[in-house]
Amino acid sequence: MATRRFSRISTLLLSFAACLGLGLTAVIAQAQLETEPHPLDTFIKGITNFSEPTGIRGTVRYIEKDRQTLWLNWEQRSDERPLFDSGWKLVPGDATLAVQPRDSEQWEKLSTLSKGLPLELIVQDDGKGHRHILSFEDISGPPKIPL
Repeated sequence: MATRRFSRISTLLLSFAACLGLGLTAVIAQAQLETEPHPLDTFIKGITNFSEPTGIRGTVRYIEKDRQTLWLNWEQRSDERPLFDSGWKLVPGDATLAVQPRDSEQWEKLSTLSKGLPLELIVQDDGKGHRHILSFEDISGPPKIPL
């Protein structure tokens, strides 16, 4: 009889320990989820970070004249400063990016571009949420080959 009672108590203790262990594991997992950003969030924040001059390539999607905004089908990004000759990485999916001219003179040139024209731009965030074009180049012709 005493053995049976001991067996029941030990079974109860083991069950309690198992539940406690599972609960503790769940709490630890939740704490990790709250402190570690999801890899996709990290990727998106990284690829949309324009706090420094950043090279981008894409084609003209739409020119929004009333807001002086150029919408691009965004295809590549480079952080290889200052020349952006290398380090081009593909932007996944069908990304669209809005950029604004740095001044009215640049807007006059941008507003005449045609849809589908491939461009290479250097852009930087102004700290107010606007990505300003520092420079741009039509890359529809043959690639430049140094002599």
